[in-house]
Formats: sequence, C-alpha cells, structure tokens
Amino acid sequence: MKEKLNKDQLLLLLDRIMQPKAHGLTEKEGDDTLLAFCAGCPDPVKARWLVVECLDPMTDVELVERALAMPLRKMTDIPTSELPQGHPLRTMAA
Repeated sequence: MKEKLNKDQLLLLLDRIMQPKAHGLTEKEGDDTLLAFCAGCPDPVKARWLVVECLDPMTDVELVERALAMPLRKMTDIPTSELPQGHPLRTMAA
C-alpha cells in the first residue's frame, strides 16, 4: 500500500481542491489534486465521498480529521460496485 499522508499534507491538498482558482489550477490539476488527496487517506473511496458528496457542514480540519479517522481499506477489498476497476484510485492507492 502506498504511504498515507499526514494531516498537514491533506490540509494543503484540500485547500487546493476547495480554492482551485486561487491556486491557479486547471480542471485536470484540480482532478489530480482530488485523486492525490483521496489516495493519501486510509479509505480513498470514503474520502472522495467526504469531499465531493457529503453535505455535512465541516471546516477543512474537521473533514481531514474525519478522513483520517476512517479504518484502512485496501483497494483489493473495494468492490467494483463502489469503485470501477479502471478508476485511477485503484493504482494510486494500491
């Protein structure tokens, strides 16, 4: 499994995700930053859900703390119904 990121590293990535224009990110760079954030979390699929779909009001710190508190999940344990076989996270977080 690839190395997971620490709280400070995840906060830096999350700031880039949440403020792409302030960081001068292209759409692709924003997508790549989101993938890097998710791959750096113990459960990449649920981390993506936190960033993209979760409607709970949270600060960046709270979001990162929730992501870090999730149990570790290996990519091989995630069914294709949750994450398609060819999804980039499968190789990034493997």
